[in-house]
Amino acid sequence: MLRLGEVHGRDRALCLFYGLFSAAGSCVMGALAVDFVVDNIHDGPFGVIRNFLRDALTNPAARFVYADLFLIWAALAAFMVVEARRFGIRHVWAYIIGAPALALCASFTAFMYVRQLKIAAAGDEGSSPVAAASHELTRGMQ
Repeated sequence: MLRLGEVHGRDRALCLFYGLFSAAGSCVMGALAVDFVVDNIHDGPFGVIRNFLRDALTNPAARFVYADLFLIWAALAAFMVVEARRFGIRHVWAYIIGAPALALCASFTAFMYVRQLKIAAAGDEGSSPVAAASHELTRGMQ
C-alpha cells in the first residue's frame, strides 16, 4: 500500500481531508467523552456507562439522534464490508466496532483514508483492483 507521501493530486487531497477529519473527530469526541466521564466518575465505571445510556435515551430527541446514528452506522458497515472486499482492506471489523466505541466520524473517515490509499495504489498500477484481478486471472488462463 502507498504511503501518503507517495500519493499525489486528487487522491492526496482526499487522503488529507479524511485523515484530518478523522483526527479532528477523534479529538472532539474524545474531549466530549472525557468531559462526560469526569462529570460522572463518582458513580464508578459501570455508573458512567449506566448514566450515559440513561442520558442518551432520556427523551424523544435523544432517542431520535441515537436511532439515526445506529441506522447510518449499520448502512455504513455494509458499505465498508463491500469496499473492504473490493479493495483488499484488512481488519474492516475494527472500523465498524470503532464507530460505537469511539465515534462514527473518526472510524468511518479513517476507513475512507485507507480506502483512498488503496484507490491511489490501484491508479498507480494503471488499473482498478477489479481490472488487475481480471488481468491476473486472464494471464493465468493463458
